[in-house]
Order: sequence, then C-alpha cells, then structure tokens
Amino acid sequence: MVSAEVKIPLSILAVLVMFTNGVVCFLVCINKNLRTYTNGFIVSLAVSDILVGVTLFLQYALSVKEAVTLNILYTTALVGSVANLSAVTFDRYVACMRPFNYANTIVKSFFPIVAFCWIMAVVCAVLPLSWTDSDVAGFALRIYQICILLLGIAIPYVCIFISYVRISRQVRKIVTRERKLVSSVKACPRADLRARRVSSEAKVTKVFVVIAVMFVLSWLPIIWTTLVYALGKPQLLPKHVALLSPFTLAFGSIVNPLLYSFMKPDFKSVFRKLFHLNKVPQRSRREQHLSRNNTSEFPAPSAVTTPSTLNLQSVALINISQISG
Repeated sequence: MVSAEVKIPLSILAVLVMFTNGVVCFLVCINKNLRTYTNGFIVSLAVSDILVGVTLFLQYALSVKEAVTLNILYTTALVGSVANLSAVTFDRYVACMRPFNYANTIVKSFFPIVAFCWIMAVVCAVLPLSWTDSDVAGFALRIYQICILLLGIAIPYVCIFISYVRISRQVRKIVTRERKLVSSVKACPRADLRARRVSSEAKVTKVFVVIAVMFVLSWLPIIWTTLVYALGKPQLLPKHVALLSPFTLAFGSIVNPLLYSFMKPDFKSVFRKLFHLNKVPQRSRREQHLSRNNTSEFPAPSAVTTPSTLNLQSVALINISQISG
C-alpha cells in the first residue's frame, strides 16, 4: 500500500509532466516557426514523456493496480524515449556531418523513423505477454530483460555517445576554419555568418546531449532494478531506490520541456513573445530595418532533429510495478 505522502506529490508531478509536455506539443502545432522536422522529433519525444505522466497518474492518483497494464505503459514510454533520442541523434548527425544531404534525407525518412520508433516500443512492451502462461515464463522474462538492457539501452547509448563526439569535433573544425577565413584579408563577408550558423546548430545539439544525459539519470533506478532482478540478485537493490524511482521518472519528464524553453533558440523566441508581448513589436521593427540594410545576411537556420532507434522499456515494466506497487 502506497502512503498518501507518496501518492499526493507523485499525482501532482504526473499532472505537471502531462501539462508541460502538452504545452510543447501545442506550441509546435500552432506556431509555424516551430514546425520543423527537428521539432517533430521533439513532439514525438514529448509524447513519450506524456505517457510517463499518464502512467504515473493512473498508478498513484487513480490507484490502478493492474500490473500488466502498467508494465505495458511504462515499457512503451521507455522504449519510445530511447528510440526518439536515437532519432534526434540521427537528425543532428546528418545536419552537422552531411548538411548538403540533410533536407533530402530527413524529408524521406522522418515519418518512417517516427513510425518505427513507436511500433518498436509497442511490440517490445507487449512481447512478454506471449509467454505469461508458459512453464518457462521466469526464464524467458530474464532473457528478455537482459536483451532489452543490452540492445535497447546500452548499444543505442554507445552509438549516441560516439555520434555526439564526432559532431562536436566536426563543429569545432568548421567554426575554426570559417573564422580563419574571416580574419584573412580576402575573406568572404559571409564566412562569419556561416561560422555563426554552425555554432547555432551546435547549440541545438547541446540541448539533446543534455536531454540524453537526463534520460539516463531519470531512468537509472528502474534500469538498475531491472538488472538486479534479471541477474537474480534482488539483495543488491537498496530500499531507497524503489522509493525514488517514480520521482526520478517524473522529474526527468518535466525537465525536458524546460530544456527546450531555455536552451533551444526557436522555443526561446516563442516563449519571449508569449511572456514579453510589449517588447515584440519594437524588436521586430529593428530586425526588419536591419534586414533591409543587410541583404547579404543568411536567414536563421531551421532547427534540426534526429531519428530514434531502440527499445528498452519493457525491461523495467515488471519491476516498476514491484517498486511502487
């Protein structure tokens, strides 16, 4: 039985998770400037966070105790999150490493990637149902959990890490080269603008690096719980981990929209207009005046996002019910 001291704050956090991520989806839908492929991946990632909020609300606010239902929902959210983070990484990688091929690549692959992410998430979530009544259910579940941890979490995150390391090196190389051109006598006046554009892409990439790190931290208690049960070593699970796991999930899902709002340039611009309406007209007139007198300036680069890959959620399904049930 979960105490009211745990139920009430988790119910409030669940509502905040759904609200903040819902605002992100709403803004992308109503604002033309935010309707980019990168932000399309962000919406898909926000949906997985909303699913976390819905599941926490069902479990703690409505006291739903159906383990199978909760497991499927948690697994779908986990696998969907990893898949969408992988997608974002792919998007960033193509944008920074293959900029001339980015438009064609992302236009052709965006919808298949998003569909693949969610189909994989649902399939992985319902897969354990196929052996629920089997004599080897316990053994099959352990194999399944280990495979999810390796194929759904470890390997995707190794790929994500390698990709961002390569992106970082490429961005530094390009920015250094363009700034050397600017400092030379025969420098093209647009070289500095190209360097700034690459720097802007790098800032967007940093947002997703932080999001990937926050995802690991927020899901780490459940990942550890899954691992110790899969290895048959439940004694390695500290009691406070079971209590903290739903809170870390909620906080991790709330942090993502805040990162978009304060770190991603296009979202920052929209929020400034929403909360500082009196400053928008003056700023717009200045920008219009500058654009008339500086026709050589490039337009602001559109935001980029990355495709996602794997699944790692259902591993945590069985254990999260045991944790917080």
